[in-house]
Formats: sequence, C-alpha cells, structure tokens
Amino acid sequence: MMMFVENLSAFLTHPVTATVLLVVGIIGIALELLFFSSGLLALAGVAGFALYFLGFYLAGFAGFGDLAVFGIGLILLILELVVPSFGILGVLGAICLFGGVLMASSDPTQAAIMLGIALLLAIVAISFAIKTFKHRGIWNRFILKEQLTTNKGFTSSPDRSYLIGMTGEAITPLRPAGTAIIHGERVDVVTNGSFIPTGRNVVVVEVEGVRVVVRENEAERL
Repeated sequence: MMMFVENLSAFLTHPVTATVLLVVGIIGIALELLFFSSGLLALAGVAGFALYFLGFYLAGFAGFGDLAVFGIGLILLILELVVPSFGILGVLGAICLFGGVLMASSDPTQAAIMLGIALLLAIVAISFAIKTFKHRGIWNRFILKEQLTTNKGFTSSPDRSYLIGMTGEAITPLRPAGTAIIHGERVDVVTNGSFIPTGRNVVVVEVEGVRVVVRENEAERL
C-alpha cells in the first residue's frame, strides 16, 4: 500500500503530469464560468486541481492552509458572476487560486513555471472555444437579440403615416415649419421650402418618422 501511495504521489507530482492537471483545472473552471455547461466542465476542472493537490499532499507538502487559499479563490470567482465588483473579486479569486497552487508545491519556482506553461496552453484552448462556441457564451445574456421592428409592435415614434393624403388648415405661418390642424389634431408640419400663410388649406404629401410634409391644397383654393 505504501509503495502504491509513493508511486501515485511521484506520478501526480511529476512536472509533466502536474502541468497537464493544471491545464485541465484552468480550462475546466474557465470554460464553466464562460459557458455554464451544467457543471460538467467545472467538475473536470476541480478534478484536475484536486489531483494536483492530492499528489503534493501525499508527498507531504500540501496542507489544509493551501487548500483553504485555493478554495477561497474558487468562491471569489463564483461570486464574481453574481456580484457586480467590476472584476475585483475575479482578480482576487485568481490570485488566491494560483497562490494555493504555488504554496502546495515542494518547489515554488518549478510550480510557477508549470503554472505559466499551463496558463499559456489554457489561453490557446479557451480562445479556440470562445471562437467556436461564441453563440453560447455568457456575454450573450447581456445582448439584446430581439429586433425592434415595426411588425413586432415596436415603434421609436408615433406612426403618422395614416395622415398621408389628408387635408387640414395651417394655424401658423409655415416658414417652412409650423403647425396645422389635420383631422382635428394639432400637428407640427413642414413644407418642401415654400411659404404657406396662416389659414390656408394644406394636404399631407409625405411622412418620415416625426416629420410631416405638407403642401398647399390648390384644389381647395379653386
């Protein structure tokens, strides 16, 4: 049994194995935070870090304090998703996370090198995942996907297209802008540049958003 524990510890603390476990841990937790995979990626990430700590624990280097620092880091990263801290909790969480990894190692310098390599590999993998599955990322929750079109009932201003062809009376001089009574409603109108005195009959010829264009109603004058 002792021989098995020693062999397992030697295998898990080997620089290559430890680096792979760190890569799995970082990628798993990062992708879980970015894509919310129902906990599957988080489970893989935690398993990677757990095996990393297990190896150094069996070797007699990792202790409860190292695990506590690492656990605090995980909690802070989770809180970053639900508490608006402008990234402060995320940075503190990452520091605790990586601090726990360095503290658990028998050689902090070697652990820093392994962590650096793992981070580079993880960044490549995470960048690829973001590019490939960008439609499923957490950022999509903050993007308005609904198109605010008129046929869906959304309007940025009152639709006055029904006024086209209606006649009314200018109650102020149109120079070229002014006010007219059209269909019993006071409407801010504008001409195409011509001057229309007060009291003249006008007809709506164009509506563009809130811009109602009129011209003098020559037929009424006749």
